[in-house]
Amino acid sequence: MAKLQLAVVTAEGESFSGEVDAIVAPGEVGEFTVLPSHARLITTLSPGILRLEQNGDSISLALTGGFLEVSDNRVTVLADAAEHDDAIDLERAESALARAE
Repeated sequence: MAKLQLAVVTAEGESFSGEVDAIVAPGEVGEFTVLPSHARLITTLSPGILRLEQNGDSISLALTGGFLEVSDNRVTVLADAAEHDDAIDLERAESALARAE
């Protein structure tokens, strides 16, 4: 079965690189799914969760927004920031939320 080659890149470096079966991304008007053989696409991403399906496992990354490009089973996400769900600093996130309010 075909796979997607995914790279999630931020200003700090690569947050994820590897083959995945599917990607669910936070779009401007809701979530959308990218599967192998997807048509070419360039779109903006909203802050939210980027979900990756990899060999039956699910990986989640929190995004603060960015862009996604699909071309020939290669997907590139250029994100302002991306953190794996198990690496999120809750205290820092709550502090940022308080500043934003």
